[in-house]
Parts: sequence; structure tokens; C-alpha cells
Amino acid sequence: MSTKISDHVQVVIIGGGIVGCSVAYHLTKLGWADVLVLERKELGSGTTWAAAGLLAQLRQNQEMTNLAKYTLDLYEGLETETGVATGFRKNGAVAVCQTEDRRKELIRAAAMARAFNVEMHEISLNETEDLVPGMSTKDLVAAFYLPYDGITNPIETTRALAKGAKMGGAKILENVNVTAIKTQKGAVCGVSTDQGDVISEYVVNCAGMWGRHIGQMVNVSVPLHAAEHMHAVTMPIEGLKKHFPTVRDFDGETYFKSESDGILFGGFESVSKPWGMKGIPEKFMYTELQEDWDQFQPFMDCALTRFPAMETAQIRHLSVVPESFTPDTAFMVGEAPGVKNFFIGCGMNSVGIQSAGGVGRALSHWIVDGHPEEQLWPVDIKRYFPWQRNAKYLHDRIVEAVGVLYHHHYPNRQRTSARPVICSPIHDRLADNGAAFSMTAGWERADWFAPEGVEPVHKYSWEKPNWFDYQCEEHMAIREGVGLYDLTSMGKLLVQGRDAESVLQSLCSNDVAVSIGKVVYTPVLNERGGFETDVTVTRFSEDTFFVVTAAATVVHDYDYFRRHIPEDALTTITDVTHGYAMLAVMGPKSRDLLQKLTNADLSNDAFPYGTAQEIDVAYARPWALRMSYVGELGWELYIPTMFALPVFDAIFEESKQVGLRLVGMQAVNTLRLETGYRHWESDITPDETPYEAGLGFGVKLNKGEFIGRDALIKQKEEGIKRKLVMFTLDDPDIMLYGSEPMYRNGVWMDNLRSGAYGFKVGSAVGMGYVKHEKPITNEWILDGKYELEVQGKMIPAKEHIRSPYDPKNERTKM
Repeated sequence: MSTKISDHVQVVIIGGGIVGCSVAYHLTKLGWADVLVLERKELGSGTTWAAAGLLAQLRQNQEMTNLAKYTLDLYEGLETETGVATGFRKNGAVAVCQTEDRRKELIRAAAMARAFNVEMHEISLNETEDLVPGMSTKDLVAAFYLPYDGITNPIETTRALAKGAKMGGAKILENVNVTAIKTQKGAVCGVSTDQGDVISEYVVNCAGMWGRHIGQMVNVSVPLHAAEHMHAVTMPIEGLKKHFPTVRDFDGETYFKSESDGILFGGFESVSKPWGMKGIPEKFMYTELQEDWDQFQPFMDCALTRFPAMETAQIRHLSVVPESFTPDTAFMVGEAPGVKNFFIGCGMNSVGIQSAGGVGRALSHWIVDGHPEEQLWPVDIKRYFPWQRNAKYLHDRIVEAVGVLYHHHYPNRQRTSARPVICSPIHDRLADNGAAFSMTAGWERADWFAPEGVEPVHKYSWEKPNWFDYQCEEHMAIREGVGLYDLTSMGKLLVQGRDAESVLQSLCSNDVAVSIGKVVYTPVLNERGGFETDVTVTRFSEDTFFVVTAAATVVHDYDYFRRHIPEDALTTITDVTHGYAMLAVMGPKSRDLLQKLTNADLSNDAFPYGTAQEIDVAYARPWALRMSYVGELGWELYIPTMFALPVFDAIFEESKQVGLRLVGMQAVNTLRLETGYRHWESDITPDETPYEAGLGFGVKLNKGEFIGRDALIKQKEEGIKRKLVMFTLDDPDIMLYGSEPMYRNGVWMDNLRSGAYGFKVGSAVGMGYVKHEKPITNEWILDGKYELEVQGKMIPAKEHIRSPYDPKNERTKM
């Protein structure tokens, strides 16, 4: 490795593990040779060296699967390219099921795999034992085979990537410790090290376990925490194949791979041991922790069941090492909020080896092109909030987070640790009325309400969950009467100043130069015309606009708006999320209820849809927005937080005469989906445009320049080649949860972006994109025969150009 530090480079990469070396390698492939990797000790000596080296292709969605597939393809040719032996092998993998519920999960996974061009199919238990001699299947109900999964040697693969990076012109320095990151005018401009300063245009944090500390240097939240992670290697065992497929026993929390004629096995503890609460020792390098055979016992128990020869096999070595995990067990990539040109690539959650190739390529394109090749919101660093770097929160969540990787991935499964974090002012009132809470962005939100005598506890299932009937009652209350739900968690931003209107006009595709009291739904786009977010904008005054967005995207949206305020603009943006509670009163009887509580005229003429007024309710003066995310008449009340509890009590007391029902987030989701309202992150993403999503009404091309306008003009001229379509089923008993593959005339189109039960239409409802090589017409859509693959069966589906409930969206304007 080179030994002299450079004074000036284009990109500094902090961390010489497999991710850091992959970023350097891919930057050189894009023609950026002025790249410097700084490693505090030796390449791969943090956690990379101790990884098991498993390479799985299938991940939770198409984008993550694409990263993993690319990684496997990259490693396959890396030895030929660099001359460094990597130990890569396509040995395949077998996933086994101890329960019928796990089989249902893997049937769904196999359907996704086929849609993503990953081979995965169910095999008999006899075939399983033929593939893996010595493995017992006596207690299993099913097994699935992925013939093209693989393994690799982590440290040698890292060295190969480093060699490839150097062949492309990158410089790699070991034994250099970064002590500070320099910034200027909100952007990084270099780093300080124990061997001198380096000026750079970009800095990439690939520091693994040290990533949180590196982020703190520029006040960026990089929430990860180390936990003890372990695997054991046996002495040679007679009768084993030299190279058998990797075995994943999710119900047993354990994986197995061939290793030197023996078995390497480890897993993901349901109750893990956080590590490093007092910091990481300065001398940490190829460091192993004290053996803990009690902690390892669940993996040993599974091994004794799965491989009977383990009864007499000798353990050659138990390796216990720390590895970093994140609160939601998804890794972190992308440009950090608040600091330009500071990128993140860490928190890999024990999938760093199988993801490093794809992550390196994605980050490199993000740096060079300004955006990744495809949307990566599920792993975007901007999904995290500043408070999530809290040490106690991370410690307590990581106890649970490790095991989540092998848990059942039921729909709506909630984390139970590190809660509560944020509660709305009426949290206790909701709890007293039987709320079962879910958690989003740290907020405790009523998910559904249990009737008296029923415990408000989630019991998960691939069929109808235990809250299904109560959710139906809440859904129908809003459809036919009146319901109230608490969405205080919604993000709320104030954009103010003399130039606020012009700034928002440049950001929003809809026209927000409206009169005071007008509410505008608008997409906010990137240069490619894709959704960066979608929001409502309410004009409070000549120079004040109130922007409402989703709870989970506040950091992302605030950062996107802030970055696009010109330096010379007299405009500020302020996050006022916690300053306002939001109570939504919705349903055909909502006017009757609210009119009893205010002297404001709530009639259509005096208070039309899409407008806002400050009105009296109880002793407060909330802003009432006549908008709806559930497809019914109603008002969203934005109440200064200190007034929220009395306002709720007044509404609840008055509602006894009209039969108001408290409503949870499960019903809100089914209501919005039944009505065809889109959800950013699933139905609309940075890769879809308003025209493709059926939201062209939110685009005003004639209003003047805005981000994404040129792309939309071009698309409108050429025609769209994919479009969001809704689906219902004839069979009322089949459930949809999203991600089910959707086929038109036998050809895969997309996986459903959203799925839920439409209680009013009497069927599960889903949304997904159809695609065509020519411009799509409604006639072409309606001419197709559609099927959804649900639990391994092809289910006929009815397509809908408009929503199956209230297709003209008339009920909101009653």
C-alpha cells in the first residue's frame, strides 16, 4: 500500500473494509481516479475479516435484490480481473422450514424471486438430503432451493477490490486515523488525520462500527450499534460434501456452510448482546471477544438437530466478534442530510459481504451522477432522525434488531424494544380506549382499537390477523358515519419569507401561488421528473406556507427543500412537526359533529374542499384543513400541541350523540388504498413520474419553471410506458399485503406496491404498475388478462383505471 498521504484529492473514503474498497473500485470504473481510501489499521481488519462470506441474491424488494445480484456477478469475475484469488463459489443455498407459516413466507419469497429473475423453488425433503448429505429433515415441513447463491472469502475479496481500485488509479493508505472532517458553507472540504490534512470535494463514511463516531464529526446522525456476533467451525466431519449448499434454518436462527471439510455455523440471536458501550479500543484490529457458550447454545441446539454428526464433532474454534446493526436492520447509504457531499455507506447488519458490490456501485453513481441508478429509499440515510443516535435507544433496540433478520416477516410486524420514544398529546386517551400501538419514525400511533374485554395485542398471520374485524368496523365508521384518527406524527414545515412563494414554485410541480387559505396537493420532483416526495401546501399568509408531509420523510423532505433555497433568497424553512397535533375528523357525519363544536360555517359554500381556515374548537383556534386521505368528507385539525388534549376531550364528549369511532392506522391505510390514494415510498418513488402514477392533475406545466418540468414535457410528448393500475379480486377471502407479483397475459409486470383489504368494496385491493414497450393507453390496459400470485397460486384480478370506490372522488366534496 502507498504510505504518503495526499494533500488534495477529489474523494476521501474513510474505512478500508469491503464496502470502502468497493466504493473506491467503482469510482475508478466511472473514471474518477483521484480517490483516496484511509484505513485506521489494515484493510478488512475491523469486521470484514470475520464475516461468514455468504452471498444471497434475494432481498426484501427488487432494488435490494438488484444490489445483491450485481454483487454476486461482480465477485464471480473479480479474480480474473485482478489476479487475487477470492474463494468465490456458486454453491447454492437451501432454506428450510420448521413451520407451515415459514413455508407460506418462503412461497411468497419464491414468487418474488421469479419476478426478479432469481431462481428459487420448493424441493422435497428427500432432495434436500441429497443436496446436503448428513443433514436431517425429520422435523421440517418444507425446503426451498436457490441454486445460484454463493460464498466468498471476505478478506481476499476485499483485497481484490482494493487491487482493482488501485489498478484504476485510487490510492489506499493503511494505519491512518481520521480525526476530523472539515466543512465550509455547509459542504465537506476535507479531512484531518494523524498524518496531516487532506483537501477533498467529497467524503464517504464507510467506517463500519466507527461510522457513528465519524458522523458525529459533522453532526450527522448515523445510528448504528455493535453487537456480539458469533459463529463456530468444526473439525472435518466424515460424510459431508466438500462444498454443499449453504443451509438457512430461519426458525432455528442458524445458518450452515461448508468449511474445510467441516461446518461453519452461526446465526442471529433473538436476544443479542450489545457491545462497545464504552467505546471501541484504539488497538482494535482482527479482534475477537471472549467466548460465550451460553449465548451460542441456541445455534448449537439447532446444529445438533440439523446435523446429527455434530453430536461427536469437535469444535475447532468459536469466533465472537462485534458487528454493527441499525435500528431497522437495513443498511445506510446516500448523501447525509445537512452536509453536502458527505456520503454514507455503513451499518451493514451482517449483509455487508453480499451487498458491498451493489452498495459500492450505487454510491459511486450517486456521487458522480447526483443520484443512484434506481431509488434506494429503504436504505437511504435520510430515513433516520437526529434523535436516533441516542446511545440508550440504540443499545436497547439492538438487543432485538439482530434476531429480526431471521424472524417471521409478517405484514405489519412491530418492533417491541426501545419504546415508547415519541407520544402524541392524546396518547393516554387512545390507550385508555383500547389502542394497540404501532411505531413509525419513533411515534407511537394507534394501529387499531380493541373492544372492551379484548387485549390490544398484535397477533400476526399470513391470513387475516386478529385485528381484522375491528379494523373493518373502524373502516366502515368513516365510510358510513364519522371517525377520528390521530396523525400528530405527520411532518409539518413552515416556509416563510418574502421569496417563499417563488422558492416553492420552483420546487413544486403544482401551482402554489394561490390565495390565502387555499390548500394545494403537489408532487415535489427530481430532475428526472420522479417523486422526491408529495406534500400539501397551505398558504397561511402572503409570506407563510404550511407544508405537510409523511412522518417518516421529514428529514428527507426538509433537507431537499433546504438545499434548493437559493443563497440570495429571503426564505427560511422550519420544522414545526412537534408544535402541532393533528386530529382528523372524517366521514359523512363529520360536518354534523364539528358544527356542534364551532361557530364557523362548515357548509360547502363557506368552507369548500381544498381550503383552510382558523376556527374555534373548544377553547382553541386550530387550523382546519378540508382535505382527506381516506376518501370522505372531513377536516384535518392542526392544533397547537398544548391545546390538543382539551380539543380531543371536547370532540369525544360531543361525539357520543353521533357515534364517533376512534380509528387506527390499519384502517386509514385500507381507506386510502380503497380510494386510490398513493403512498410515497411504495406507490410513488423517485423512479416514477406523476403521469405514470396517475397524478397528472398535480402538474401545471404552464406555470413556469420547476424542477423536473423538462422531463415531464418530454414524457408527455412521447407518452408513458408504464402506469399505476388498481386491482380487486373476485374471491373475498384472499388477502393482499403488497409485493405480490402481478402478471398481464402471463407476463410479469410489477410486484404490487401496496395491498390491503377494501372493506367497502368487499375485496382485497392492490396497486401496481403495468408496462409496455409502446405508449400505454387505457384500451391496452383494459384489454389484458391479469393475475396476482398469492401464496403460490395464480389468482385472477380485475383491473381498474380509477379507484373501485368513488372513482370520481366526489365524496370528499359532499
